[in-house]
Amino acid sequence: MSAEFWAAALTALWTGVLTSVSPCPLATNIAALTYISGHSGSHRLAVLAHGGLYALGRALAYVVIGFLLVKSLLSAPSFSFFMQKYGGQALSPILVLAGMYMLGLLGRGFAGFGFFDLSKFKAKAGALSSLSMGVIFALVFCPVSAALYFGVIIPLAARNAAPFSLPLLYGLGTALPVIATAVALDLGLKRLSAVTGLAGKFEHYARPATGWVFAAAGVYLGLRDIFGLI
Repeated sequence: MSAEFWAAALTALWTGVLTSVSPCPLATNIAALTYISGHSGSHRLAVLAHGGLYALGRALAYVVIGFLLVKSLLSAPSFSFFMQKYGGQALSPILVLAGMYMLGLLGRGFAGFGFFDLSKFKAKAGALSSLSMGVIFALVFCPVSAALYFGVIIPLAARNAAPFSLPLLYGLGTALPVIATAVALDLGLKRLSAVTGLAGKFEHYARPATGWVFAAAGVYLGLRDIFGLI
């Protein structure tokens, strides 16, 4: 596999982690896992197990959407030829815009799309309920997750002809902080506040750093593939 693919794979995984610790997705994850913790019985590992199923549901949703979307795009010969020949030129402005968004230069006055009604799930959070909750909550995109997933991951997957692996890595990235939150809930709510505080601090510094990296990568691709200066 090429160095470009491994760079895209690392980007997908890191973007998933960053998405999950952003305020809107993080609040959604905590709300879901707190609900699960109150309805998953008295077994000490129940919250961790159901948290893992919830994270799996989120990852599956991203994988299925990405696979179907990218596969359908690549099946069109004209689009496939365009991405092979002009993928670098197309990704350049996308990465610059994504970096500007993450740096707050395009406005961030969003709270999220829709409301999350936990009452639709069964009182006892069985395995299927936890899994389906993860799928449904992933499908109700927050602005940051929509911007990063459809604006960065899907173009990267199309560019590298990777309709499964890159969405999967993104989904796994979004699952890692969810598992950490589930562990905190399993250890006690006091630990949860510490974890969410660390997640907030991490996102505060990681988001602008990633924004600069995305913008720099976009400028590099532009200089190389559009202007031919590198």
